Amino acid sequence: MTLDLAKKTVLVIDDFQNMRATLRQMLITIGVQEVDSALKAEEALERMRAKRYDIVLCDYNLGAGMDGQQLLETARAEGLVGHGTTFIMVTAENSSEMVMGALETLPDAYLTKPFTKDLLRARLARVLPRKAPLQPVDEALRKGDTAKAIAVLDGLLGDKPAHAAELLRLKAELLLKGGDDADATALCRQVLETKPLAWAYTLLGQIAARQGRLAEAEQQFREAIALTPAYMAAHDGLAAVLEAGGDKQAAFGVLVAAVERSAKSLPRQLRLARLAQALKRHDIAERAWRRVLALARQMEQDHPSYHAALTAILAAKGETRDAQAAAKKLAQEFRLHPEVPWWALLAKLHLLAPDAERGAVMQELDTLLQTGPAPADAAPALADALGALGETQRAARLT
Repeated sequence: MTLDLAKKTVLVIDDFQNMRATLRQMLITIGVQEVDSALKAEEALERMRAKRYDIVLCDYNLGAGMDGQQLLETARAEGLVGHGTTFIMVTAENSSEMVMGALETLPDAYLTKPFTKDLLRARLARVLPRKAPLQPVDEALRKGDTAKAIAVLDGLLGDKPAHAAELLRLKAELLLKGGDDADATALCRQVLETKPLAWAYTLLGQIAARQGRLAEAEQQFREAIALTPAYMAAHDGLAAVLEAGGDKQAAFGVLVAAVERSAKSLPRQLRLARLAQALKRHDIAERAWRRVLALARQMEQDHPSYHAALTAILAAKGETRDAQAAAKKLAQEFRLHPEVPWWALLAKLHLLAPDAERGAVMQELDTLLQTGPAPADAAPALADALGALGETQRAARLT
């Protein structure tokens, strides 16, 4: 097959200038004419927001800030890396954390350093034929035309391609996202009649959970995990339905095991931290919140509520000095955040002993309440902390 790269736009992301230059030269040698580059994830996102790329070559380790996996997650969430974009991860690592993260984010291919231009060309020749036809799907989705995107997929499926399962998964996800549970269910069951696939069981579980059929959802998620233990979306779905069904201990166990298997998901660490905190599993909650803080900083998604939660855990463990340090860090690092007065106050409440003098803190709360209502996610946490201190009337004002 002839590989024509002359009209492909490429973005190279690497924190080493020599590697960026090497990759650029390789790409030009194999026929690419338009190559842009970025030093860090943040710069890469800015470039992708301004311009659509056909191919992205991204190093896994980008120094401080997001790594390549987190960049891919963020770019997909923003719609910057579509179904027709070829994203290739370049790496010299093979740590278990990197491997498991890769199984979650699923870049289109990997290149392990060092590699030659011939290997780069061969990898592109293998991936581009199945990615390029999906660009019309991306165009339709950018216009909000899901029906057109599904029609394009049906046209591609009519040719019975070797990667039909991938196209069927995408179609089922679009049906589910569009609220067409019946057609999504029928498609997943049709796929399972041919071959058991974890994504099909997981989508059926998500549909059942959305419709309130929790026992059926649990069964589907367990089928997916039994079939493919590394399919982390099934673990997340299982934990969610167990918690929704009132079995927080079982949900907790699922999340602990899931985090041990794949630790780099910020939403998963958040779920574990909050559930461990609710169950008073303080040691696990502290570890999870610290991991949340590390991941959130990397991805520039840090929030004062995370620091307030860590303060609460440390205070509950009797580690007063560390709790005070966490509260101080909250107030300093987020001093310009509009919600910080509420979260800083919550941290102070957790540092108060039940019989401590609390007049100044209560006056601070009363003053804050005069400025307007507490943020929606802060109000219940403040009410719980006040209730624990016996301040039931003030707690009632927040619920």
